[in-house]
Amino acid sequence: MPKKPLLTVSIVVQNHRDVIESTLTSLYEISGIPYELFVVDDGSTDKSDEVIQSVLDYYQHEQTFYFTHKKPAGLGNSLNEILSQRNGRLFWAPQTISKIDTEQLSLRLEQLTESTDSVLALQNQTLPTSYKEWVDLIRQKNWPQNGSFIWDLSALSTANRFFNPYLREFHGLELAARLGDISSVKSTKSWFTPSSLFEAPEPDFNLRQELLLTLLRRADYGGQMRETILETLQKLPAKSKKSYDNDLLNEAVQVKQDGRFNSALELIEEVLENNPNHSGARNLKIEILEKKRRYVEASELKHQVSKSQKDQEQEIQQQQTAPKTHNPPDPEDVTVSLIIPTTTYGKPALEHCLLSVSEHCDTSQLELIVIDNASLDNTHDYLDELKERNFLNCRVITNQKNAGFAASVNQAIEMVNGDYACIIHNDIEFVDDAITQLQDLMESHPKYAVIGPTTNKTLNPDQSTQNVQEGDPDLIRAEYLDSFCMMLRADANLKMDEAFQLAFFEDIDLCFQARAKDFRVGIAPHVQVKHHFGTTTFSLDLDTESEQYWKNVSYFNEKWNIEVFSEDELKSLSTFDQLLALDDLVNPLFPEPKVQQQFDQLFTDELKTEILNTQHDEETLCKLVHLFMVMEEREIMRRLEDKLNNVDIPASLIYQLVRFYFNRNIYSRCTHYLNQLKPQNESLRAELYRLAILVENKDLDGAIPMLKELMDHAPANPMLYKLAGDIHKFSGNKEEAISFYDLAEQINPFEFANEEKDAFGFKL
Repeated sequence: MPKKPLLTVSIVVQNHRDVIESTLTSLYEISGIPYELFVVDDGSTDKSDEVIQSVLDYYQHEQTFYFTHKKPAGLGNSLNEILSQRNGRLFWAPQTISKIDTEQLSLRLEQLTESTDSVLALQNQTLPTSYKEWVDLIRQKNWPQNGSFIWDLSALSTANRFFNPYLREFHGLELAARLGDISSVKSTKSWFTPSSLFEAPEPDFNLRQELLLTLLRRADYGGQMRETILETLQKLPAKSKKSYDNDLLNEAVQVKQDGRFNSALELIEEVLENNPNHSGARNLKIEILEKKRRYVEASELKHQVSKSQKDQEQEIQQQQTAPKTHNPPDPEDVTVSLIIPTTTYGKPALEHCLLSVSEHCDTSQLELIVIDNASLDNTHDYLDELKERNFLNCRVITNQKNAGFAASVNQAIEMVNGDYACIIHNDIEFVDDAITQLQDLMESHPKYAVIGPTTNKTLNPDQSTQNVQEGDPDLIRAEYLDSFCMMLRADANLKMDEAFQLAFFEDIDLCFQARAKDFRVGIAPHVQVKHHFGTTTFSLDLDTESEQYWKNVSYFNEKWNIEVFSEDELKSLSTFDQLLALDDLVNPLFPEPKVQQQFDQLFTDELKTEILNTQHDEETLCKLVHLFMVMEEREIMRRLEDKLNNVDIPASLIYQLVRFYFNRNIYSRCTHYLNQLKPQNESLRAELYRLAILVENKDLDGAIPMLKELMDHAPANPMLYKLAGDIHKFSGNKEEAISFYDLAEQINPFEFANEEKDAFGFKL
């Protein structure tokens, strides 16, 4: 049983996709502090939920509780929701976290629990002790954020154990003002650092007004004290025009979320009348016009926005997002060639990556090669800018279709000038000069052809920073590496196998090639980078459940003659247990001949009768259904499926059953299983199946609005473009259909090739 938590940590997310991973990762790396974590996604629209779910799945923290709000409830309401369910005595509600000092945090918690009079710990600040100090603080710009407070809830009366639900920010400060004269633990050292990507808001008119009203409600402030507070309240500067416009726009957003598009447009027009160039208002107007299918007006407004912002965006990019200028090395002085493939909407990740290279790495002997795999955003313009500025002698390889990771890397390897090629994903962030550290290890260990660092998230457990020990040597021999960051020795003449197509196993295969040439592969445990895992692959609908993954597993095992199982170990089991063991071993989409052969030997009529007549537990029943599905034993599979009616089916099996029946055009069974998904297991893949079923059934009235919603949510997913092409084909829109099929092929030419368009009867 988990130890009762001392500390409740509350994280409320509203469009914090860029910072939520570092926040959660920092918390999960805490050791020695019994805590529970409540995470609330308060109506995010930027795919924060995907990042949260990914991190939660990775760490599997027993005392994490995740809730989602379809519509924003507000920070105050979300915090109060958590307060009503928490178990910890102490309460901490940071908005974002970059780093936690566990020692300092432990010290503050200990001081707070041992204190007989302290209500809270406050980071690097002290609370006002008089009404004049409160008034002075309210007039200032810098107020302590919610994360600067740790509360001892046992010291609060029930009547005050809540946060003001009407505030947008600064709930901790308002609670402190409401409580009156209270004692706090003094803290001269920080226990955490908020994310630098999160800009703390400045107090506005409404916040100052609300805090002053809180002071007026205090019974201990009377006479001259109240007069001073009232005078301050009356002298607060009125709302600025900008503030007024923002209030109108916030109201328009809420009205739009309620489905009242006409009312929202009226509010937006009032904002634009005051400020015709208000970017937020114009973008919201475009979104609403498109939802109302007023596409011509939306297109015209998009053109105006694009034209007026072009010069401004270029200037902002040059000043804020472009890497620092360095004197690029001469080609003959280059020692390391940095290789980065990118695709779809990869520009933000690539910018962030190159900024970290510029900030942390020695670039004096570094060159850059970027492979642009038919990006859908303005990556091309960004790369042109890098070339114009001659950033690291940047060279760009442009592919009209996504060539896949292996082929992209091979294109770049042909161009390297350095002794070493450092291959990285575009979602890598350097926190120190890992490139030089890897280069130094290469030079001091000539027998190694491939070396990689450790990171926070990886498909290779041996490269996880969680598994790094202080006493580990500088270099550990390994069988393979994850390609998030791997440095190759150029004279080893290694190339990736392009048969792996878009992704998966090309990196492991490369390491096997190196070892076959009598080179070594190594992990540098004390060289670390940060990996924003899945930024590109998730958008392409690629994960370890995808067909691409299992296809590559099959190809890799066959290529390297990997034994699927040991016959001796298998034969030590009973016949029935051997059958169950095969389910753990078999490739679910491309079953190995050896497994198929073993299955055929085991699956006799006698065993079939035994299986059908036995009352199996839920886990065994699910394994049997899965195995017979993979082995195409439809009769016994269906009979066992009938016993699943009252079984809590794992989400992984549900998705495999849906794929099985979808590929056989049995859509009623697909819907049957999709309806059994729990809310926390719903995913883009489930929505894609639902949309595809609508399209196959030619239910265009249901498919079109769903397609538009998913396009907003996952604009890089090739299946959406294929389905959009199908919809236009059914509607007789030949040119539009072909254009969408072209986009699907551009993103994933291995699955959506030209032959598919031929099959639809279109002349190319």
